[in-house]
Amino acid sequence: MATVLRTVRLTKVEISETKTVAQLLKELNLSFDHIVLVDGRRVATDSILHEHDKVVVLPLIAGG
Repeated sequence: MATVLRTVRLTKVEISETKTVAQLLKELNLSFDHIVLVDGRRVATDSILHEHDKVVVLPLIAGG
């Protein structure tokens, strides 16, 4: 059995103006097929991000 390890890309982005999650995903060249957590809570793409929010973007994972 083979083990597959994925590289995790960590990027720190500082938000200097209010923007939506959708705008952030577009700025990072990410599709909307991601789960976005703000301060540990899942949010929609129309949610507003503020300067001190901690945002985590995770890819969707499909099982089989």
